Amino acid sequence: MTQIFLNEAVKREIDKVSEAAQYLWQREWAERNGGNISVDVTEIFGELPPSLDSFPHCKLSMVGDDQFPKESAGHIFFVKGTGERIRELDQPQLAGCILRIDDDAQGYHILWGGRDLPDYAPTSEFISHVEIIMQKQQAGSADRCVVHTHPIELIALSHHPKYAHDEELYTHVCWQMIPEVRAFVPRGIGIVPYCMPGSKTMADGTKEKLAKHDVAIWEKHGAVATGVDALTAFDFIDVANKGAKLFLMCLASGYEPEGVSKQAMHELKETFGL
Repeated sequence: MTQIFLNEAVKREIDKVSEAAQYLWQREWAERNGGNISVDVTEIFGELPPSLDSFPHCKLSMVGDDQFPKESAGHIFFVKGTGERIRELDQPQLAGCILRIDDDAQGYHILWGGRDLPDYAPTSEFISHVEIIMQKQQAGSADRCVVHTHPIELIALSHHPKYAHDEELYTHVCWQMIPEVRAFVPRGIGIVPYCMPGSKTMADGTKEKLAKHDVAIWEKHGAVATGVDALTAFDFIDVANKGAKLFLMCLASGYEPEGVSKQAMHELKETFGL
């Protein structure tokens, strides 16, 4: 398989993905092949060969909702492969690949990585990742990366009937546990009600929540965040999860925590310009 040369800027972004992936694994947030990361490297990729005919091409079925958004044509992503393990992204050329969505947004060419296997493919959630990033870019955001993972305490809290269907309350109990959550997850946490993993319903719900919130929780499943790079997206989930962890620890100790007062929360909001 033909492989393309990667410049230093692209290598740095992949290194950030590899670093974030190890954090996810160490925290037990990425069992087996759970979780995904993708990053749009179009703006830093540099020149392409005059022809991509020598690179493997996959054409989407174009049946139902399995379609890239038209505006994603020509975009270049690094993305974890389907069935690959997050922990193996320390070898990104094996567990991930760089691909370019073709000019009519009906398929993609694999430019780098992918284990040199003929049936290699990006994560099954890749189309939804592309939709999220395109929405962010259209809104003027600098976000280029999507991280999906299974943070234990955020998921556990989404099982609680009192909080699972009230995202304002869910956010509040995370915010109140430690000032950093209010400061560094300022737009809060949106909840996507449980639905089939990988479905169009899930993808649309995630886009809706991430348009308004820093983190989207898939009820009883996982979390998604975006950022300018993989480490920034990871930070949103990591900080939010600290709030959920502290709250659940208090409940497990037999009491509901008082939390940071409303006045102190207001002062945080004013101080940090939230």
